[in-house]
Amino acid sequence: MVINVLEDLNIVNGKLSPEFDIYNNIYSVSIKEEVDELVIDYKVTDGYVVNIIDNHDLVPGEQVVYIQVIKDDEINTYTLLVNKESSETVINYDYLLEPLEVEEKLPEYVAPLIGGICFFVILCTFLLLFKRKKKHKKTTG
Repeated sequence: MVINVLEDLNIVNGKLSPEFDIYNNIYSVSIKEEVDELVIDYKVTDGYVVNIIDNHDLVPGEQVVYIQVIKDDEINTYTLLVNKESSETVINYDYLLEPLEVEEKLPEYVAPLIGGICFFVILCTFLLLFKRKKKHKKTTG
């Protein structure tokens, strides 16, 4: 017989995953937004004390609830990874950019001017790179 274990575990107001197994000490629990505290139904052998830690004021997101099974100086701890749903959209305003304001429109000739300059630079680069050099013959005389 295994000592300091729960014989059964059920979360009345949430979903326990995976199903309870006395040899597994870590579980996930999904709860709805209106749940502030897990209702835990468990079975333990007489003489064992069960201590539930951090099972109050559960907030949306992930948190951890611990179940300790204690006898004499021995403690076996079960970990419940609780995920509380939230219906409200969470927005982190620190990452929102300030709106970009354009104070003045550019004149209509700017875009064609930039395009012409780019074409000219590319043409000059092409001519410099691929221009054939004339061969000069030395004349002796």
